[in-house]
Amino acid sequence: MDGCRWIVRWTALSILLAVPGCAGRPSLHPQLGRSVWVDRWDWSSAEDIERAIEQCHRFGFDTVIFQARGNGTVFYPSSIEVWSEQLDHRDPGFDPLATAVRAAHARGMKLCAWVNMMPGWVGTEDPGDARQLWHSRQEWFLRDRKGQPPSRKGGKYLGLNPCLPEVRRYLTAICREVVTRYEVDGLQLDYIRFPEPEPVAVGPLGTDSATMALFAEATGRRPMDAAAVQTWQRECVTRLVADVRAATQGGGKKVPLSVAVFADIEVARNKVLQDWPEWCRRGLVDAVVPMNYTADDGLSASRIAGCVGAAGSVPVIAGIGLYKCTSAQQVKAQIDIAIEAGVRGVGAFNYRSLFGATKDVPASVQQELQRGVADWLKSTPSRRW
Repeated sequence: MDGCRWIVRWTALSILLAVPGCAGRPSLHPQLGRSVWVDRWDWSSAEDIERAIEQCHRFGFDTVIFQARGNGTVFYPSSIEVWSEQLDHRDPGFDPLATAVRAAHARGMKLCAWVNMMPGWVGTEDPGDARQLWHSRQEWFLRDRKGQPPSRKGGKYLGLNPCLPEVRRYLTAICREVVTRYEVDGLQLDYIRFPEPEPVAVGPLGTDSATMALFAEATGRRPMDAAAVQTWQRECVTRLVADVRAATQGGGKKVPLSVAVFADIEVARNKVLQDWPEWCRRGLVDAVVPMNYTADDGLSASRIAGCVGAAGSVPVIAGIGLYKCTSAQQVKAQIDIAIEAGVRGVGAFNYRSLFGATKDVPASVQQELQRGVADWLKSTPSRRW
């Protein structure tokens, strides 16, 4: 590694060490301190799930964040939503979420259920199941001022409208179903936000006539007041977080709630209407997980320092985008900087970047990433930094 990059890292680290509270390392978060994401593309059978969790365990992780919902489809037998298209919308003959829970608990690990919230469908092809939301509830999807959905592209999510009370009730019910039916150790909400602005849309998404009628009823204002509309939409997202919080804390079973959030606070609040610092202030979440995915170590440092400050007393778990890193040294440097900033844990994104077949990470680089993560895990006590 060249000298310039080391200068950038040590400068960033020096700045972070000057932040009050960085001198003493905080205790590790009990659910998310040494975690790794396992998503829906990392397995195709119950044996794959067992193998993945065993590999995570051997490597030194103590928590798996396992995907339970992708885009209007799920990976467990739900009474609310259809099976994933990756399973041909059919029962695969086993319960993936239950398999993951059992596999993790058998190894003394924790299992956090990961739910993509706003995505209702993805891509250019229609779902193969008539019950899926794109067929059965198209009025729930975000639309522009002329009532048109965003353009459809391969791999692009089509988002649900969180300003519709029926959408918030539906998504809350899914979260309640997961935490009441499964002995999960936590629930993590992802895509709990508006999509990034659509340049070809006629006006912002979520400004169709039906949604603006709700806005006028709730606020007494007219849709021409763009700032007021954005404030109301942002609060609708916050209301969904609050609803899920209530649903996961009832019935004598309190499941820790974490949220995957944009690491750039300005973009989070003003572009995708995700006011996660406000969620922290209101006590709606138990941890925030900034998706600090960047190859720029200086940017990584400044973002995570800002996140720790904005979260207040709520624990911050640094999400490290392994696929953005090129060496073991870079992985370790980004983790070290986050730890010194005062985070309570690190989440490795993701399993596939370390162990799977991926176009993003060549095998030679994957070995480097494994070495960097292994060095961190070996040097990190299981309960405290």
